[in-house]
Order: sequence, then structure tokens, then C-alpha cells
Amino acid sequence: MSVEIQRAVDRTPQPWKNGLGVQYEITCDGWLPDEWTWRLSTADITQNVQFSVFPGVNREFCVADGNGVVLNINGVDHRCEPGSITKFRGDDVVFATLIDGPMKALNLMVRDGVEEIHLSQSVVDMPIAIIAIGKSQDFGWEDQEFRLEVLDAVIVGRALVQINNQRDHTIFVA
Repeated sequence: MSVEIQRAVDRTPQPWKNGLGVQYEITCDGWLPDEWTWRLSTADITQNVQFSVFPGVNREFCVADGNGVVLNINGVDHRCEPGSITKFRGDDVVFATLIDGPMKALNLMVRDGVEEIHLSQSVVDMPIAIIAIGKSQDFGWEDQEFRLEVLDAVIVGRALVQINNQRDHTIFVA
């Protein structure tokens, strides 16, 4: 079983599709900018900003570090606090207003027609990415121990994994 430790500090910054922010790719099933069906990335939100538009895409947005944002989605405000997950469509009009300073987000984007990929905190039996959010975390896999800093990731092949006692601080994607 392959296990890859991916440090957030080693990821290469890439501009958002609209050029108004910076993202860091964790994993994706194709090539950027548009040859993918799903992708997982982080983003630095350092100012109040309009999100990029991705028609035909379902999005899940998680506040991974910082005090959060208010996402105005099609004219309706949604307060997004640390550890919360907000779902919206990629063609929605979304504007982020920071809550007391910059923040970092974890983003999952899945094109229409792809099922069973969500940000969650439970048990899975499929390829996964485990990401530390909110604070550093210790993570054990078989006989190995890892220290994950905020937004570091462990990418694991097909396995049965359960996250215990990590609520609000570790998230995995299945």
C-alpha cells in the first residue's frame, strides 16, 4: 500500500482561474487548468475576493486555518467557521468576506457525473487523502508515525481508515 506524505510548504503556488488569489494543488485526476474530473487543493484567502467560476462543478469549501469567511453565494450569506464545510455549485456567484484576518481553505471540486467524493470525517474503504486542519496532528500508519502540520496531507491508496478523536482537526477526502 502506497503512502505519500505531502507537506503544505512544498506545494507550488498557482493563480486562481480568475487571477484574484493563489491555490496549492494537493491531488487531481488530470491536468490543470481544465483536464480533470475531480481535484483537491488549498487556497490562501488574504483579502475579500470574488471566487472563480467553474460551470458543471460541485464544490466543497472547508475553513482549514484562520477565523473563516462569510461566503455570499448568489446573494445569500453563509458564515464559514473553522472546520465547517460549505457546498455550492461552481457556477454560483460567490464572494468571500474575511472574518478577522486571512485564512486558508481546503477545496474539493468534482465535475457533474462523478459520485462518492466528499469532504468528510468517518470511515472509508477507497483511496483517500488525509489533511490536517486547524492545528498540527500526529498520524500513524501501520508502523510509521508522522507529524502533520496544518494543511499537510497523507495520500493513501485503497484502505480501510478511521479517524478517531480528531474531530475538527483532521479531515479526509473519499
